[in-house]
Order: sequence, then structure tokens, then C-alpha cells
Amino acid sequence: MSDQDQPSQRIRITEDDVSTPEVSRRVEEMSQAQKVALVRTVGDAPARKSGAGVAILTLTIGGAAGGLLAFLAIKLLDAVPGVGDALYENAFLSNMSFTFMLAVFIGAGVSLADVVMNKSWAKFGSVAAIAVPAAIGAAIVMGLVAHIFYSASMDWLYNSAVDKVTTGELSESQAESYMSLRMHPIRGFAWMLVGVSAGIAAGAASRSWKRLGLAALGGAIGGFLGGFLFDFIATSDSTLLLAQIVGIVLLGTLIGLATALIEQAGKSRWIEIVSGGLAGKQFILFKQEVTLGSSPSADITLIKDAGIAPVAAVLRVRGNACQVEGLPGVNALAVNGIPVQFSMLSDSDVVTIGSTQLRFREKSSDNTVPGALKN
Repeated sequence: MSDQDQPSQRIRITEDDVSTPEVSRRVEEMSQAQKVALVRTVGDAPARKSGAGVAILTLTIGGAAGGLLAFLAIKLLDAVPGVGDALYENAFLSNMSFTFMLAVFIGAGVSLADVVMNKSWAKFGSVAAIAVPAAIGAAIVMGLVAHIFYSASMDWLYNSAVDKVTTGELSESQAESYMSLRMHPIRGFAWMLVGVSAGIAAGAASRSWKRLGLAALGGAIGGFLGGFLFDFIATSDSTLLLAQIVGIVLLGTLIGLATALIEQAGKSRWIEIVSGGLAGKQFILFKQEVTLGSSPSADITLIKDAGIAPVAAVLRVRGNACQVEGLPGVNALAVNGIPVQFSMLSDSDVVTIGSTQLRFREKSSDNTVPGALKN
């Protein structure tokens, strides 16, 4: 039997049917669901894949560059007439100058790496004004501690080896192996203190106690590994110079790498630049209030966007929540494509300032469906 034979089974939709409030509500819900999906996919792949990697690579390169500069500075100091001999004869001056060079150059290299990679040249002076004095102060304190520990430990190790040779427990050749084996952790711990001073310099520039602590921990790990591996490279007098350059550059590299990895592991909130002059960059939110704008005075400087005010917005952490607020007179702020002056943020919300898009991220969020504005 055909459909024409059963007209009563046809579905008829009239204009009155599609004009009901229920239909309008369903259409609006579908429209909002589509908006959420679109917001979540804008620039998603490059930002999520490259943000952490770029941050880790940046600090690692900064540490390696700082290590290389430290090695060159040490060699230049040794070449100064009269200075090299004085350092060779005086263990205290030698250890202090060595620690000072490493802490200042590696610490400054790690702290200034973000400035160079983000091309925020105007921030170079302000960051250096904090990082360099912090490195000098930390180098003096930690260098003194490292000297006291290293000297006392080496004296103990030497006397222990002599006692064992005297009592016949070890031969002279065995005593050398005995000292060499135990020298690795001693040197590693002493270099760990150097790494801490470099980490303090790197963390101090951010003016955040949290980042300072994470950077110091990363510096300690990198410093210990670099110092521990140093003696395995310096196997003879002919390889001593190679051991020095490899060991010091490796120290800086490991300090930068460890600092970056510790920061990534310890981060709870961060933003990813989806589009704009810094696309692909990641900024961890260490402080309770973080300003965003085109000025070097902003905590996060957004470059290559004429539509961004010098200080356009501020991100505030209040307990377990984060909010964004446009500053007075700033009209170019939107969250998930909707213009706002103020909004609470959930994981994956996209904040637009001018024509630059930033994705807010956090490790845990009660809101499992991002996209809706919160008042």
C-alpha cells in the first residue's frame, strides 16, 4: 500500500509549530553547543603541542649559553697576569671565583632566556636588574658554603686514604681508586650548591616565591648531575680542558633543563598563546595577579598587536578560581568570543585581547564543559 493511500500517517509541521518557545530554546541550545566546539578547536593543535616544549627548550638553551659564557669568563680570569697564579695557590679564592662565575652567568642565562625567545627586549634591563644582583648574592653565600663543604670533605677523604695506606689496608694505586670513587658525590654536592645559586637568580627575576623555589630545586638537581659527571670526563691531564668545558656547559644545560621540567611538573595554571605575535608560547601563572598588555611593564607582554593597550587586563587567582578583568577604558576583551569586562575562567576558555587569543589552562577544573560565561 502506498503513502498516498494513508494520508493520516503524514507528518505535517505548521508555522505555529516552529514558533513555540520550546523549539526556540532547542535551537538556542544547539547554537551555543556549536559555539563551544568552535572555541575549543581554534589553534588547539599547535598551542598544546608546542607550548611546554618551547618553554623547556628555552630554559635549556639559556642554561647552556650561560655555562659556555661562564667557562670563557673563568679562562679569561685565569689569563690575567698574577690572577691565575693567585687563584691556583689559594683554594678559597679559586672556589669562590669559580662558584661566582657559574652562578652569575648560568643564573642570568636562564632568567634572560625567556626575554630573548619572546623578543621582549624592553624587559631585558628590568629582568637583568633583578637576576644579576640575586646571582651575585646567592653566589657569595652558596659559594662560601660549597667551599667549606668541599674543602672539609676532601681533607677527610685524603686523610682517610692515607690512613688506609699506612695500615696496609690499601696500596697506593688502590688509594687513588678509593679517592676517585668517593670524589664523585662530594663534587656533585658542591656543584649542587652552585646550581642552587643559579636557580635562585633565575627564579628571583620572576618576583615569585613559587618560581624561585622551583628554580632552586631544578638548579640543585642539574648542579648535582653536572658535578657528579665531571670526573668521568676528566680522565687525564690531556682531557682536563675538555672536561672543564663539557662539564660547565653540561652543568648549565642540566640546570636549565631541570628548572624547566620542575616548573612544568609543578604548574597548576598557565596560558597558551593561540594566535598573535607569540603564538605557541606558554606562560605559567606563578603569581596571584598577572597583568597582560603591550607594555614591558606588564607581567606578560603581548607583542605585534597594535590593538592591545599597554596594560589591558589582569588575571587574578582567588582560592581555586581564576578570573580575568579588563582594565578601565579597555574595550577589546572577550572570553570565548563574547565581549566582557569581567569573567571567571575555566580550563580551555579562550581570552581575546585585541586580535591576540590566549587559552587559559589549569590542571583541575570543576567545569567540565567550557565555553559559558560565568558572572
